[in-house]
Amino acid sequence: MAKKSTGVGRRDIRRPFGDRASSRKKRMLSEPRRYTLFDLERARDRVEAAERRIENDHSNNPNRGRAGLERARLELHEIELQLNVRGLPV
Repeated sequence: MAKKSTGVGRRDIRRPFGDRASSRKKRMLSEPRRYTLFDLERARDRVEAAERRIENDHSNNPNRGRAGLERARLELHEIELQLNVRGLPV
């Protein structure tokens, strides 16, 4: 006579978000965003706004707002690179 398993199967496990166990498929990477000249102008505006916030800040913390400025500059640089690769004027 065969011995029955006493363990818990994947179907019997209760999940907090849904009834079924998660699939074991690989996740697909989304395509990189295709930026336009409108995105470039918005990124430039964000960099200028971040610089103004730092100039107008009168606290004793010299690093206040620097992370926002660096993030805005990084995004601007990424948009400029992609537009240059696609051959659009920057």
